[in-house]
Amino acid sequence: MSDSETTSQTIVETALRSQREYWKSIPEKVLAIPGQEFPHEGPRRVILLGVGSSYFAAKLTAYTLIRDRSRIRIPVLVCKSTGFGVEVLPSRGDWVIGFTHRGRTESTLKALDMASQLGCFTIQVSAQDVIQAPGAKFLLETTPVEKAEPHTMAVTGSICAVTTLLSGIKLAEEWEALRSLGDPDLDLMKKRAGKGANILLGEWEGEWIAREGALKLLEMAGLPARAYSSEEFFHGPRFEYSREKDVIWHVSLPKDPRESMIRAAHSIGVYGSSPLAWVPALVEMQWLALATALNLGVNPDRPALADPST
Repeated sequence: MSDSETTSQTIVETALRSQREYWKSIPEKVLAIPGQEFPHEGPRRVILLGVGSSYFAAKLTAYTLIRDRSRIRIPVLVCKSTGFGVEVLPSRGDWVIGFTHRGRTESTLKALDMASQLGCFTIQVSAQDVIQAPGAKFLLETTPVEKAEPHTMAVTGSICAVTTLLSGIKLAEEWEALRSLGDPDLDLMKKRAGKGANILLGEWEGEWIAREGALKLLEMAGLPARAYSSEEFFHGPRFEYSREKDVIWHVSLPKDPRESMIRAAHSIGVYGSSPLAWVPALVEMQWLALATALNLGVNPDRPALADPST
């Protein structure tokens, strides 16, 4: 990467700096949706699905809803789009919510179509101006279509939209509060990131932040990082761990049972007990992936030329 490229703002950085704007506009739009757009009786169960970052977004959405004690205690299930109908069996009265940023993920669109035929209320969560799929009974719009393939604001935007839809004003206010945190200092992130990590660990929400971080390190910096739940790591993968060769980043939540045993080069803390307490850790992970790419001299916007099928 040339000096001129390193001094200009990348597409990924622009998206990262923009995402907080949508934490305000998305809840405002969601709360303004007329009630008649949705079934009067409400969901029997909520089923969230997606693949890749969309699946990780679905998992983090589920944890948020489960930890919101003010919400009506409706069961929330998550599965990969390819496992819909096998891992989770839909039935009439379920709300099936498919995360697909560009509205082109075939397995997610097929799952929505199947759910619609079975009498479920289906919601497609996609970027602005994306075409509503035939199997979706409602299109929930999030952020503009990202110009580079490593989805960043698309991830937080989709979670923001769905959590606001299902939990209402309380989480809308929490998303607004998160906007006050501001963006991290990129130079500081570059110092923390170094040459990146090849093992990422976490438990509960931390696991899915770690998996999203590993994917972003691969997409932005070309690093083949591996991600595990903290407990999973100590039941097999740790036997291949080398303190000399491996670098661990750990997403640390309170009461992580393996906290004292993990020798992490960098710990990303999750503080507080609110449903969205994990959001700053996800944002930090996104910035660390960008910082790693810049430290390695890799253009994080490379995937903009990839097949935008998702």
